[in-house]
Amino acid sequence: MRAILEAAVRPEGRLRLGTALSKMSRKIGLTNAVVEALEHGRDARPVRFE
Repeated sequence: MRAILEAAVRPEGRLRLGTALSKMSRKIGLTNAVVEALEHGRDARPVRFE
C-alpha cells in the first residue's frame, strides 16, 4: 500500500527543481564567487511602493 501511495505522490518523471537549477548554473558557468559578488553588490533596502 505504501509503495502505491508513494508512486502516486512522487511520479518517476517529475521535475527535480534542485537538479534542474544545478544543471542550468553549470551550463551558464555560474560559480559561488559570482553569486557572492551579486549578493555583495545588490541593494538590501526594502522596496517601498507608495
